[in-house]
Amino acid sequence: MNKTSTVTVIPKKCVLYKQQRSSKWYCRIKLESGEWYRAATGCEDLEEAQMKAHRIYYEAIVKSENNLPQTTRSFASVAKSIINQLEGTRDTNDWKSVYSSYIQVINKYQIPYFKRTRLDNIRKHYDGYVEYVSEQLGRKPASSTISTHHAALKLILDRAVENGWLSSAALPVLRNTGSSANRRATFDLREYRTLIRKLRHWVTKPTHRKKDAEIRAMLYDYVMFLAYSGVRHGREAMDIKWRNISIEKSHSGNELVVVSVLKKKGRKGEHVWRKVVVRHNRLSDARKVLERLKNRNPQLQNATLEQVLAKNIDAPIFQLSDGTQPKRLDGTFKKFLTDSGLGIGTEERMRTLYSLRHFYATQQLTSKHPISIALLAKQMGTSVKMIEDYYGHLDTVKQGDELSGWNEF
Repeated sequence: MNKTSTVTVIPKKCVLYKQQRSSKWYCRIKLESGEWYRAATGCEDLEEAQMKAHRIYYEAIVKSENNLPQTTRSFASVAKSIINQLEGTRDTNDWKSVYSSYIQVINKYQIPYFKRTRLDNIRKHYDGYVEYVSEQLGRKPASSTISTHHAALKLILDRAVENGWLSSAALPVLRNTGSSANRRATFDLREYRTLIRKLRHWVTKPTHRKKDAEIRAMLYDYVMFLAYSGVRHGREAMDIKWRNISIEKSHSGNELVVVSVLKKKGRKGEHVWRKVVVRHNRLSDARKVLERLKNRNPQLQNATLEQVLAKNIDAPIFQLSDGTQPKRLDGTFKKFLTDSGLGIGTEERMRTLYSLRHFYATQQLTSKHPISIALLAKQMGTSVKMIEDYYGHLDTVKQGDELSGWNEF
């Protein structure tokens, strides 16, 4: 550092200096830790700079003693760096579908609300954030929505703490005051059969590009696979490879299609595997779905399904003929639902590919031989509490005869 002159303010503790091409004074302060902290006084007059340096010195000592950051950043500047970091993982194995939600939340809600708030003042400003989100939405946000907002906010706050711009003692307490779980959009069995019938016809309609026709054909089997397995739409389903699938026998000798499903949990991407038994009977033929997927792969179409599964092939089952995977199957499905008039269900909510997971859960709980909530939670890779929260209303349906009095006759 080039300094043209120095003036001692407090011996061995605080010094004023000027830099070349600057008429203003800067101060250099030695903290109790032995580290040097530098700050601008903003003053050209020496006497004013000395007074300002004294004030900066004592503020720095108080911050040091109370484990507070000497410098901070604005919320917006750190938030934008997080967005850049997340965007940088697109089209890589590190990208997660939830990152799109985080980016949207930060851009649409958090930066407009916190703006240039200093991170060391974030606790005070956080108090009105959930109310602000409610005003923007025009309703009280769901608990799951607030959880997404908090997850995005935590990325920003963690970055600030790691870089010394925010003390962990100054972190706000993130309380989830969102509304409780609502019933989700799904299909009943009659609607699902209509869905499959219309989808089978829709995928055969002419398209402008060969790739679009392939995507539609894949969508047909993708929909059936989600409905048969309860696997999550998106990365969980698209990451399934041929080597993750096996055909086994049940204790009673029936054929089972078993899939090892990977879910990456947490920010560190912890790998958690679970075994999923796909519905496979005369009405839900998982084997036919796998056969069609195999036959669309030029490298696999000449082998039998058993041969493909025996080779331990490390290729996704949902793959186009050029070896790529479609990025927006949900957009294609939305277009189909709109064209077929199946977009909105009895819950008055828009259906999505995720609705097929709820269809699976509903059918498993309301069939002639329903499975237990504990087994369903294990199969779907979720908690018993989540199943009870979202599907507890189905107990009324299952016990309909008892509640209506029909079992008395």
